[in-house]
Amino acid sequence: MKKPRFKFIVPLVGLSLFAVTGHGQSQDRVYLNETMHVVSDPSLASYYQTTVRESNGEFKVRLYYKSGQLKMIGIFKDAALSERDGFFQYYYESGQLESEGYYCKNRKCGIWKRWHQSGSQKADRVYPDPENIYRQEVAETPASFPGGYAALIDFVKDRTTYPEAALAQSIEGTVKISFEIDEGGLVRNVEVAESGQYFLDRAALKCVWQMPLWQAAERNGSTHPSKFIMPFRFSIDNGTGKVTIGN
Repeated sequence: MKKPRFKFIVPLVGLSLFAVTGHGQSQDRVYLNETMHVVSDPSLASYYQTTVRESNGEFKVRLYYKSGQLKMIGIFKDAALSERDGFFQYYYESGQLESEGYYCKNRKCGIWKRWHQSGSQKADRVYPDPENIYRQEVAETPASFPGGYAALIDFVKDRTTYPEAALAQSIEGTVKISFEIDEGGLVRNVEVAESGQYFLDRAALKCVWQMPLWQAAERNGSTHPSKFIMPFRFSIDNGTGKVTIGN
């Protein structure tokens, strides 16, 4: 089941209403309506936002509910607030922490901690790097799927069938499969690194088992094994199952 979570939307209009005055100095409040668009009349606002430019050139943004309770605090790389890159925290209006973790180049990365409104902890979410598939071992020339990443996406789409039992029960989720590419490019040691659900796990495993030879990783002119973790996302849209790579 998908968990509700806050999504911070950077306002794209009205940024000229305020300007950075210097390191460590707050900008004037920017008022936002329910859809996160800038409004000039505070009585029409559902939220307001302040920004501080840090000494390292980054921008710390605080988003508040109209009540004054903090909703979000996070780091942006640019004055236009278009690139999230750093530590973020999100809060319920009650003041209870909802989630926290890092953004890497505008994508969630690493481990995100999450909590219910009651304060009890939810399961952590683990996000891969922005390419949605990441190496666990560094190589001068990494192993590659024949035809590249685009071909890998097509392969997953063609070879992964949404399980009928999961579709009938409206089961969605993300499965992370770990595997090794050996010196000859063979896929070996395929395992479920993070389970989504039994039917989904089996479908993802079957896809990886069917993979052709990869181009093995190379270092100093010699091939060597490398390990990967690949996330399979199973989702349902209007009764139709869809399988993609990524969270």
